[in-house]
Amino acid sequence: MSNQYRKMAIVTDSAAAITAELAQNIQLHVARMEITIDGVTFVDDGNPVLDGFYERLKVSQINVTTSAPKPGEYLEKFRIAAENADDLLCITVSGRLSASYDSASVAAKIFKERNVDKTVHVFDSQLAASSQALVVTEAVRLASNGLAICDVKKSIRCVSKKVRLVAMLDTLKYIHKSGRVPKMAVWAAGLLNIKPVMEFSIDRIGAIARPRSTDRALNLIRQEMQKDLKGRLAHVNIIHAGAPDKAAGLREWVLRNLETTELFVTQFHPFMGAHTGPGLVGASWWVE
Repeated sequence: MSNQYRKMAIVTDSAAAITAELAQNIQLHVARMEITIDGVTFVDDGNPVLDGFYERLKVSQINVTTSAPKPGEYLEKFRIAAENADDLLCITVSGRLSASYDSASVAAKIFKERNVDKTVHVFDSQLAASSQALVVTEAVRLASNGLAICDVKKSIRCVSKKVRLVAMLDTLKYIHKSGRVPKMAVWAAGLLNIKPVMEFSIDRIGAIARPRSTDRALNLIRQEMQKDLKGRLAHVNIIHAGAPDKAAGLREWVLRNLETTELFVTQFHPFMGAHTGPGLVGASWWVE
């Protein structure tokens, strides 16, 4: 059969901050991350405990661990996706942050042994959250337009290289718990009201500035967006971790000052937010 007649489906993991509308697309299937709170494990399936995760994180001391989807979870998503597709493209959160890519690769090998007439391609987005979601959104759009899987892979590889995520951390406390920041830095940031602005892209992971207020941090994010996007048609996904008001304010600024072909507001998945803490706000974007 010629590739141009082969149906295609997309699989991703729930670290991607996709919109509720995209989650309902019949060509998209989401493998669920797991999060363990005080010894009780939940999967990302609309559980109300996860809906209130950031509020709980703000007011109580809870022990949180996270894990990637197991190979069995991916295998089940591949099985369901293959009911209406010949080619499957699985887009995972960055392998630098999670074992999701490895898990999907194990599942893909098993699936292909059992389904020789199907193909599964596992793609490490090298991104996360709102950036990963932009890549997934583009993949679904291209697949819906009937592009062959080789062309979709080529396109999303280019998109992944273009996407930037710039976000403000409200506190360093949770990154300290993960062992990435010394305790003295947490103390100093709290004392000086420092709100680090971080970038996460394929080429860069780290702080780009350490402004001493939330307003200054948000202004720096706006400056970065304006520098990249002014006068250009942009794809934008605004992200937040239990900070909907700040996210709404950033969205209004984008509507007033930038041109967008798509503009989303999504919440940081607890799988990621457990390590950054509540209050994070920022945006991912790319231009064609």
